[in-house]
Amino acid sequence: MAIGDLSASGVLYTDRRRFYLNENEVSELYMSETPFLSGLMGVGSEQVDDPDYKMFEYRAGWANPSFLVNDTSIGNFSGGSTTGAPGETITLTCDTFSGVSSDSSLIGAVVDLWNSAETTFRGTMVVTAVSGSNVTFKVLGNPTVAAQAISGVANDDVFRVRTTAAGEGVTSPDASTDELEVVWNSTQIIRTPLELTGTLAAANLRGQKERERYRVNKGREHMMKLERALFFGYRTGGIGGTANGAGGGTDSSFISHQTDANGKTIRTTMGVIPALLRYGRTSGDQQNVFTNYLNTYTFDDFADQMDKIAQYAPGGGEFVAYCGSFAYSAWSKLMADSTFFGTGQYNVEPMTTESGLHIKKLFTPSGIVINLVRAAALNYGGDKGRMVIVNPDNVKLVSYRPNLGDAGENGGGSYSSVAYNTNIKTDDGYDGIKDEYFSDAGVGLTLADSHALMTIGATAP
Repeated sequence: MAIGDLSASGVLYTDRRRFYLNENEVSELYMSETPFLSGLMGVGSEQVDDPDYKMFEYRAGWANPSFLVNDTSIGNFSGGSTTGAPGETITLTCDTFSGVSSDSSLIGAVVDLWNSAETTFRGTMVVTAVSGSNVTFKVLGNPTVAAQAISGVANDDVFRVRTTAAGEGVTSPDASTDELEVVWNSTQIIRTPLELTGTLAAANLRGQKERERYRVNKGREHMMKLERALFFGYRTGGIGGTANGAGGGTDSSFISHQTDANGKTIRTTMGVIPALLRYGRTSGDQQNVFTNYLNTYTFDDFADQMDKIAQYAPGGGEFVAYCGSFAYSAWSKLMADSTFFGTGQYNVEPMTTESGLHIKKLFTPSGIVINLVRAAALNYGGDKGRMVIVNPDNVKLVSYRPNLGDAGENGGGSYSSVAYNTNIKTDDGYDGIKDEYFSDAGVGLTLADSHALMTIGATAP
């Protein structure tokens, strides 16, 4: 006689057996997708009146004023013994004035003179006259020389302006002036649609209703698109300033957009990484683009680099570094290396923020703290070793055509950078549903010097 069993065929198999542990539960693989976007959204986006927008920035010239000797036929000191003794004068052709002007406002400036590498201190002078690029100095002295004389003045020597000194009973000196600088960027239209037939939308399915599932999944996709635009977006023509990473020319084209196949304007925002690659510096005192390798990176390198980053520390003294997977774990590897951090020296502290975000606090010898955050957008390919070190005082999310929400009606004061538009396709009695996530947003990045980009590799080539 036939015995019934748990068959692998027929209606018992195809329609009656309950294979699902929970037929209304779906497990989905998502990472903590968009920490950079979330951080900027946390303080609210700024609404702009035009998709192409400008921002003012100011670099205080008095912070580090200097200029250079540009004179291949250095003349003699005049007066007294003509040996460069205190009280003698010399006139030099100068250039590369930074933080000061080559005019009468420079008179009275007390300057220290160094060789071009700034490894040899020559002495101190005071400016007594200026005529175009010709600057006349009177020697105050050199504390390291018995006779206090200055000697060895050479082309490309560096003058560091220290202070000013005025004569007794004279009138007020001429004032110096400076100007604000302007940088710019654009918002970028990002659209993420979801569409399904009316029949599928009405179906009572195991798992989730498809429209609900699509909405959640496409929402995450849209947020990742926006996150990647903030990191990687490229704007033709740049955002203004000196392109230190691309030959040193000055970008001055405000509008330089591309068009699509139909001739329609495509606006793109300039993300933080391309901005730092173009406007950052790879050497010198203002360096903010670094490349390191685990097998050659030393604690001295780390300390020197952090000193350079620290000169632009934000108000709270803490930067945020959005890290690819390799860069994020690299600091734990370095911490375990006694030749790097030193036995017993602890510099990385894992913690969880109030919002539940897991970070590592990197305490540096320069006194600043860098909060290391894992960023999923940087987890693949050549981006795994990148750290985008952001000064939170000088970056913001910018929105055009915002979804006002509470900001518009209830005075919340913050604009949403993402709108969800429903049933956008209705012509001819369309039997279906098409919704869309929509953003018109970009980055407001100022003072590129105050941010940094660090790439960490495994082995030096």
